[in-house]
Amino acid sequence: MFEERLLLADGFVLEARILDDLEFSLSLRKGRTVLVEYNNASGYAFKSVEKLRYDFQRDVEDALRQG
Repeated sequence: MFEERLLLADGFVLEARILDDLEFSLSLRKGRTVLVEYNNASGYAFKSVEKLRYDFQRDVEDALRQG
């Protein structure tokens, strides 16, 4: 199991959780507003941890540029 919570500049919070049975949740929030969220229920087609990380990082970078 992996869990991490990072407090970023300007009030952004990045949270990641990956369980052994490939249940996952990754999110970027600012306050109570969710800017990016990937999890089992969101319909993301999980192929590998590397692809999950790449896709999430790309969407987070886009959200931070806009935010």
